[in-house]
Amino acid sequence: MIREHVHHLHHAVDRQSLPVRGVITVLALLSLPVLGTAVRALGDALGLGPYVLPLLALAHVPAVVALIAVWSIGCDVCRSEGST
Repeated sequence: MIREHVHHLHHAVDRQSLPVRGVITVLALLSLPVLGTAVRALGDALGLGPYVLPLLALAHVPAVVALIAVWSIGCDVCRSEGST
């Protein structure tokens, strides 16, 4: 199931132009500290204790999106350099 979601994200990112993929990467990376802080604050407020760890794992989903976008940009750059 996770593999299907990553595959869908990869194709959705690949369909975008290079500048849009760059923006996706930057926004995903900028959201990491915000989501991490929000999850920790929520966990403290609700007294979740050890149950914060799974929430922190979900908060790192933008890192996966950023990696997919960087990979996609890199593939296009390598492809365009190889064709010239």
